Amino acid sequence: MLLIKSESKDAYFNLALEEYLLNNFDEEFFIIAVNEPSILVGKNQNTYDEINALYVKQNDLKIVRRLSGGGAVFQDHGNINFSHIYFDDDSKLYDFSKVCKIVLDFVNKKLELKASFAGRNDLIVEDKKFSGHARSKINKKILHHGTLLISSNMKSLTDALKINTAKQNDRALRSSHEGITNLSEYIDPTPSVEDVFEMFWNYLRSIFPESKVYEISKEDIKGINKLVTEKYSTWEWNFGSEIDLPLYNICSAKHGNFEIYLQADNNTIKQIRIFGDFFSIRDISDLENALIDCELNSKAITKALSKINFNDYMSGISLEEFVVAFDNNPNKKNS
Repeated sequence: MLLIKSESKDAYFNLALEEYLLNNFDEEFFIIAVNEPSILVGKNQNTYDEINALYVKQNDLKIVRRLSGGGAVFQDHGNINFSHIYFDDDSKLYDFSKVCKIVLDFVNKKLELKASFAGRNDLIVEDKKFSGHARSKINKKILHHGTLLISSNMKSLTDALKINTAKQNDRALRSSHEGITNLSEYIDPTPSVEDVFEMFWNYLRSIFPESKVYEISKEDIKGINKLVTEKYSTWEWNFGSEIDLPLYNICSAKHGNFEIYLQADNNTIKQIRIFGDFFSIRDISDLENALIDCELNSKAITKALSKINFNDYMSGISLEEFVVAFDNNPNKKNS
């Protein structure tokens, strides 16, 4: 295990760092960092539908897409980020228990709070979310992201994101003043982010006694910055093309929400895009391509997708849960 304390506050750099480590090292890592005000969107999300574009422009926020699924999050200097890269343990992609236990133990033992796991991927204290998590499987490894809200600007967090009430359901705590909290609200005397950062760093070193601190080299920085330039700072990666298709349906499942946009001709799918905060191992575009020229009904769609491992594309969401969206949609007249 190698531990990294990132000195960069650039969200582009810190996400590129993860991919660089995945591609260039056969090691396990635990990374902690603090980003300047930014919005991180999940791999499968439609960025335009997740951010408050006016607020982003007025406040010059960076928008950057993660390698993992999950929902969009606002980050600032009051938020600690952590990423654990470890060898695939054959756990389900929506099983967050391994890293969540590390964070819960830290919060409960070192910060002396009573926190617990809730919903799909949240950690809460007094029924309010202070930590969200996302995962992906890449190159036979798990990439697990997480956040730890210490003293983030709650108003900025709420104003920066676009909340679509149609996507809300009981399984998730949404970004609102009522649903989230800073841990500093429960600790007296109030600690600084820097204090908690160092406490967390020292805690990681104590629970991984065989670990070593890894210093990012000049050669590493060169490779990371190449990824920043070619990928993480680009419009194509972070936004992509705008969706010029009618919204067909918005659906919720225990392990994720998803939205379907499609254009049909003579009851046959001609174009389709699928977005959401679900987790995936494979690119959702493969599933979309499998539905082109498919009849727009659940039986035909089930047949078209029965030849693929659906769980690789929408982990934890069953094919039956996905297909029902095509028989039960309020926007069918617009398709």
